[in-house]
Amino acid sequence: MLSGQRLFATLISAVLLAAGTAARAQDDFYKDKTVRMLISHPAGGGYDLYARLFARYLPRFLPGNPVVVPQNMPGGAGAIMASHMYSVAAQDGTVIGLGPGSTGTAALFGSSGARYDARQFSWIGSMTSDIAVALSWHTSPVKTAKDLFTTELVTGGAGVTDQSVMFPKALDHILGTKFKVITGYGGTADTTLAVERGETAGIGAMNFSSVQANKPQWLSEKKINVLVQYGLARHPDLPDVPTVLELATNDDERELLRLLFAQSSMGRAIYGPPNIPPERLKLLRAAFDRMMQDPDFLAEARKMHMEINQPMPGEKMSELVNRLYAAKPELIVRARDAIGTK
Repeated sequence: MLSGQRLFATLISAVLLAAGTAARAQDDFYKDKTVRMLISHPAGGGYDLYARLFARYLPRFLPGNPVVVPQNMPGGAGAIMASHMYSVAAQDGTVIGLGPGSTGTAALFGSSGARYDARQFSWIGSMTSDIAVALSWHTSPVKTAKDLFTTELVTGGAGVTDQSVMFPKALDHILGTKFKVITGYGGTADTTLAVERGETAGIGAMNFSSVQANKPQWLSEKKINVLVQYGLARHPDLPDVPTVLELATNDDERELLRLLFAQSSMGRAIYGPPNIPPERLKLLRAAFDRMMQDPDFLAEARKMHMEINQPMPGEKMSELVNRLYAAKPELIVRARDAIGTK
């Protein structure tokens, strides 16, 4: 019979052996696996560029070095991909995706295509704190934010849940601006082309990082007027462009705008379906965190004019989504009214 001391040592050894075996099993999970990287928008736009860059680097940081295959799943401004992720995608960590920050609030605000509870997603990280901007083409009479209150600006937008539609609609409802949004465009690539062709006179909301990455000549050649920022603070590269909060005239307006545009802090959201095993989600989050500090990754992002600005860890994303869902019911109803989803 084992003595008490020897029995205790044997039990400890068994526990450590089991823990080591479990850890190795997690580390080996991705070996010889293929990870599908879903992309919420069509090829050629900002979301596509960010997702494909992430997909190229992920095997370096994920134990087992899996093959990562990007796959565009556009529609509903990210709602199609999010709904697929929520109810169809494999929950073992072999399917992840990149979509807009609005994924965290679309269902909360009553968007009809958002059939999911964002609190249940496995949030991995956001590559940048993305600030969307309203912009007009250089030939438009709308040159500044002040002009938005007196002169109609015709803009192109995607689906009703896309920021290109929701954001200008919210400003019209809350502040009294004069956007006229033409919906039905497929995504950023289509709305930018519409501006260049003269079909529209601007874009009601486009991520500034997408402008920098996809259309840097718009800035260098002064082809656009940047009218307003939808973030809660001014972007360092746009010190003279007001935020939506600065356009508000009272505290009620500011409170509502804060709820609507808090999503800007998770502008390139990477997430997986519900119920990814905790240890596997931990691996994905650790890979994300390491990538966001990797010199090679950051150098390539800079070369591609892609902003990596205040990336948000997955744990913080989950906390933010839960906090937004806990907002006062009456404030959520007002937000729904503002973006026209009620």
